[in-house]
Amino acid sequence: MRLQLQVTRETRDRIVYYDAKLITEQLSSSDKYVSIQKVISIVITNEKLIKNSSGTPTVPRYHHKFTFFDPEAGVEFSDLIEIHTLELNKLPDKTDGTELYDWAAFINAESEEELNMVAERNPKVKSAVVTLRRLSADEQARDMYERREKAMRDEDSAMRHARSKGKAEGKAEGRAEIALKLLSLNVPIETIITATGLPREEIDNLRKK
Repeated sequence: MRLQLQVTRETRDRIVYYDAKLITEQLSSSDKYVSIQKVISIVITNEKLIKNSSGTPTVPRYHHKFTFFDPEAGVEFSDLIEIHTLELNKLPDKTDGTELYDWAAFINAESEEELNMVAERNPKVKSAVVTLRRLSADEQARDMYERREKAMRDEDSAMRHARSKGKAEGKAEGRAEIALKLLSLNVPIETIITATGLPREEIDNLRKK
């Protein structure tokens, strides 16, 4: 099944190409043609894919089924490739009484009210709506869990950074106090640098103070 977001001039050619590819990839050099399995494509789009088609004078045909078929003779050549197109933008406002319409309406629903309307009309779609809501709830719960975990990790990281910064500042203050005491004893600056690890510029600033 393909969910086609944008229809281009190449869309239909691409569908035929991939269906043909799925047919040829089934056979190895020793396989018989009779072993080929049917390929069914379902293309769902919210754009106009099939231009020249009509259902009734007022309602366009939103679903098409394409096969190798001679329309004049009414004879099918082969059913190995079957392409279904579902154009959601052509979906009529009122149901046509088919199950396909209900599933198309389910896919196309944009509100809880629309979902409820389809669910009330079709038990199978209702089951899908229940599953969709459960998955949505699970996703929300997972998102909340991940957010909570991230907040805890961020808080832990902030505390670690604060402790590390505090230790570093404490060590720096301790080295400064030692340097001040050594300066008061007229210890040479080179010795103070070696003893405290402080740069000469910082020791010069302490001496000025």
